[in-house]
Amino acid sequence: MLKIGHAELRRVEEMTSSMPMALFTTDEAFLAEHSHWLSPAFMDAAGQCPMVFHSWLLVADGKLVVIDPCAGNDRHFPHYPMFHMLKTPYLERFEATGFRPEEVNYVFCTHLHGDHCGWNTRLRGDRLVPTFPNARYLMVRREFERWDPRRPGHKSVRENEGVFESSVLPVLEAGLVDLVEVEHSMLPSLAIEPSNGHTLGHSSMHLRSDSREAYFAGDAFHNVIQLVNPDLDVGGAEDLPATCASRRRLIRRCIDRNALLVPAHFPAPYAGWVREQNGKTVFVPIDVEI
Repeated sequence: MLKIGHAELRRVEEMTSSMPMALFTTDEAFLAEHSHWLSPAFMDAAGQCPMVFHSWLLVADGKLVVIDPCAGNDRHFPHYPMFHMLKTPYLERFEATGFRPEEVNYVFCTHLHGDHCGWNTRLRGDRLVPTFPNARYLMVRREFERWDPRRPGHKSVRENEGVFESSVLPVLEAGLVDLVEVEHSMLPSLAIEPSNGHTLGHSSMHLRSDSREAYFAGDAFHNVIQLVNPDLDVGGAEDLPATCASRRRLIRRCIDRNALLVPAHFPAPYAGWVREQNGKTVFVPIDVEI
């Protein structure tokens, strides 16, 4: 558990994977310049970068908030083998934090890719039902509408096919979804803010508690190297210029406000501070593992 002001942060891991740094850059001189801090935590000797899939559990203002409920079990995603028919002990790990799904007050998806909204629901018999039955599920309207296949002109993305039907519609039909605008005050210390580009309605959660701040940045960043060069991208962004602009804005805010950066997929210790040293951006991980 990590304290951020009066708030408390825990995490629930679903799975770990890796991706080659070569997807971001093959500039050997650039990598050599940064290898002293990239290795071994953020890049191994074979050039592989650890990638963690987990949810954040945040207790703020007396409420329990789940941020980005991962991919989910039992999903038929033949076009995305990594998430196809998973059988992970996510719920057991969730309850190991001391909380039960029934105690969750809010669920927030930074965006509606399959690995950020899957545990919105779980399989019960032959039906997908809300995992957090007493929660309000907050989704940015622009993001919801972008992925709604019922809307005229919907543009499908192969890897995300079926996600809306399995992870969004069941909670919508249960009356648990609150569609909010791109800037939304959720609780006294929590606000949803735009960080679009990776998807059209991608958003971040901004925490301000007892003079401490944090940004839960979702997929605005996939890899720490993007803090050094925000133009590096793994591909798949719906609007790459907007993605890069969102990264630069988050970097600047984290530096200026001494805010903790909490992305969705960084490896242990999972979060840290963005600093400027000798005119360069550096990442300083927290000194405890959440």
